[in-house]
Amino acid sequence: MKSAHIKNCGPFPWRSTQQGFILLDAMIAVLIFSIGIIGMVSLQSAAIKLAGDAKYRTNAAMLADQVIAQMWASDPTKLAVYSSTPAGASYTTWANTVDCTNAAASTNCLPGVTANPPTIVIVPMAIPTATSGGTESQVTVTVSWQAPNDTGPHSYVSISDIGN
Repeated sequence: MKSAHIKNCGPFPWRSTQQGFILLDAMIAVLIFSIGIIGMVSLQSAAIKLAGDAKYRTNAAMLADQVIAQMWASDPTKLAVYSSTPAGASYTTWANTVDCTNAAASTNCLPGVTANPPTIVIVPMAIPTATSGGTESQVTVTVSWQAPNDTGPHSYVSISDIGN
């Protein structure tokens, strides 16, 4: 009995129809892997930038809280030394710790403060009851900074009532 005649093209008869398929498959895999790596690098750089921004915001909050705490500890009738207009002695001392370019800068200093100086506005308030016998002021502390790669300044504002 004769078997059906099959044309034999050598040891790999399927080679002529699938030639280059594995190469194409490998190139697509490399492309998908590359897109994934680029995405991971971009996410990492965004995370680093956001962490730096959070550090500056935290430092600004701590510096504002520091000067407010100093005001609470001082005599409420003499808060004018903390006013930024005109610059009082206590304001100048505190402002020097905020600016990283100053020799008296603290470890929590902020970049770009020279171009964006902090402000402290003190507004005396009417005492709601006559029995309190003290003075009270509303204090607004604004700390501004600009990171090296930022296009504009950022600000942190803290408002507090100080007095007895």
